[in-house]
Amino acid sequence: MKKILKTSFFVFSFLALFYSNAFAFIEFKQSKDISSDADGLRQINFKPDGTIMYVTNREKDTTSTTDSVIQYSLSTPFDINTATKTSSTPLTNIDKPHAIKFKPDGKVMYVIDNAELSVRQYNLTTAWDTSTLQYDDDFNVSDENQLRSLAFKTDGTKMYVTGNQTEVIQQFTLSTPWDVKTATKDSTQSSALTSKESNPRSIQFHSSGTIFYIGGNGSDSIHKYTLSTPWDVSTLAFSQSYSFSDQVSSSGNSIMAGFIFSANFTKLYITQDTDSRQSQTGTNTIFEYSVACAGTITCIDASSNADVKAIIEANVELSKRIIKHNTLPIFHRIEWLRRHKNKDNLSNLNAEIDFTNKKISKLVNALKRPKKEIDRSYKSNDWFQWSEGRVSLGKNKSITSSSRDFHSYGISIGADKIKKEDRDAMYGYVFQYGNDNIDIGSNGTKLNTDSYSLALYGTKLRDNHFFTDTLIGVSLLDIDQKRVIYGNTLKGNREGQQIFGSFNFGKRLVDKDLNLNPGIKLDLGYTKLKAFREKTILGDSLADALLYKEQNVKSALATIGILLDKTNNDNQEDEIINHHGRFEYISDLTQSSDAEFYYLNSQSTVYNYKVDNKSKHNFRIGYGFDITSISGWSLVGNFERFKANGKGYSNEIYLSLGYVPIDKMKFAFDVNNFDNTSLSLINNVSGFDLKMSSNYNFLSDVPEYGASIEFSGTF
Repeated sequence: MKKILKTSFFVFSFLALFYSNAFAFIEFKQSKDISSDADGLRQINFKPDGTIMYVTNREKDTTSTTDSVIQYSLSTPFDINTATKTSSTPLTNIDKPHAIKFKPDGKVMYVIDNAELSVRQYNLTTAWDTSTLQYDDDFNVSDENQLRSLAFKTDGTKMYVTGNQTEVIQQFTLSTPWDVKTATKDSTQSSALTSKESNPRSIQFHSSGTIFYIGGNGSDSIHKYTLSTPWDVSTLAFSQSYSFSDQVSSSGNSIMAGFIFSANFTKLYITQDTDSRQSQTGTNTIFEYSVACAGTITCIDASSNADVKAIIEANVELSKRIIKHNTLPIFHRIEWLRRHKNKDNLSNLNAEIDFTNKKISKLVNALKRPKKEIDRSYKSNDWFQWSEGRVSLGKNKSITSSSRDFHSYGISIGADKIKKEDRDAMYGYVFQYGNDNIDIGSNGTKLNTDSYSLALYGTKLRDNHFFTDTLIGVSLLDIDQKRVIYGNTLKGNREGQQIFGSFNFGKRLVDKDLNLNPGIKLDLGYTKLKAFREKTILGDSLADALLYKEQNVKSALATIGILLDKTNNDNQEDEIINHHGRFEYISDLTQSSDAEFYYLNSQSTVYNYKVDNKSKHNFRIGYGFDITSISGWSLVGNFERFKANGKGYSNEIYLSLGYVPIDKMKFAFDVNNFDNTSLSLINNVSGFDLKMSSNYNFLSDVPEYGASIEFSGTF
């Protein structure tokens, strides 16, 4: 009983913990009191990898302490409760330090001097070790009061400061990157903060320069702004605010002193100073929060994100494109069979006459027909092997989502044979592999898909040259997805299954010079995409991660078109060349597909995105050729362009290689001299040569008859 109760309590506690945190965009994690180290905690910063933490410490109204920067070592990156103090370095030339920033290489440190309205610059002889700092120079912001906040553009060419007097963001250009001595004020600045924060304490830009954060003890909140032009504060537009009054309250002597996001924007840290100037007592606390969506204080509507919508649209397009790439090689094969039925090298038997006497051979060759076009028949016990490789490049565009560039390749390996009971019918099977890569937008989002398919097909030539083609197949999909948002990379793997089929009906109009094949075709497919969740590369963080529910994609394409082919009538001894082209109109009858998804950190809100069919009218044009050798080999090439009604296109190249098993037979008529003339028949049977010969002498008065049989092989 105790065990059951203990287990039940554990499960209940786990569920309570899970659900209590599952719906929050910003989750309070822990706090750390550093009052024993700091007298007046101001602002905070981290080494980019989270292994070192820095805070600025303001002295109280006494001579017993000194303004300083305190450095901590973190055994677990960005976990403040693993912080151990390693040094406290006096800032003797600063009165009231606030913001602290670093050059990306850790060799230069910058501190705001609140009283002197200056940006102080220090060199560090050992990177990231503030105990080695040496004063370098400073830059004075003369038209400000109560200067507190500092930020830099990622390349060090821009500097930004704020204070609580003018309540504006001032922007400066540094002619020498990361050297504040070279700063000159830009005419560009923003005063858009007045209504949101009356006492700004800290600012931070997202690494993209398109998001700006400001926070202070005027509202106990952090406010998010977007920039239409990156790093240009004159283009600021308010986005949202998030209050931290539950943990950080600016009541009495308590102030929200500063904040900073971690380098990957999945954690947030706020500093609070609670002190009494009179009693010289108080607390200095750092609060740690987990951020549900990197780069934002509240998650955006996922269904409005251009990359998310593009991913869903790409999955639908991918499902239909894989079906197309699985069916077209089969129809290419069937079309080739129709072009060469009873005319070219499709049989199991080739016969050649070879005269070993050069004079006779030359004479006979001159009398040969201008083109080898021997009527040959199929043998029902033969399997005809073929393969086809494919390369495809294309683009899909959308008004409401990110554009998609895709490239793919694939290979088909198949075999077919004549039906014993119906020599006008052929059936076969094919295995196919394809790889499809889709680049989405400009942030690095992409899909990579492997597909494996097996299909059965058949074709039958009916009366008056009518024909029917059918196929049915199944596919397995393996989709690797990567989505990048505000520098956070999320990955996931999705599996899928497909079933598809096609029916083609047409007529072959045979002419001496040009053959026409008008026809109609219906392609049907059903794709089931399994549910999957994204995983951030940022350890165990769930920031920005979405779970996509199971999605079904139904596809239906109706095609009407014409295929033309022409045989090259030039003299050819060893091969036959055909040219062919196509023009097709394709009506996409696919219904819309609904996708549902939600943030793993906010599962109460389920988003929906409906993918409507925006490309109902499409066209395909193509040109191809095939070369059929008398030795049994065939090469087929196709170039096709698929054009969607103003929404995208694809260019596709197909190369097919086929082989028909040939039993080589050679007749040798040896007349090297008239005194000794022989006739022999050589046939290859299963790799062995069977030779039958006679030494009949045409000029002898007394004919000599003799015959021999030889059976040989090479080992």
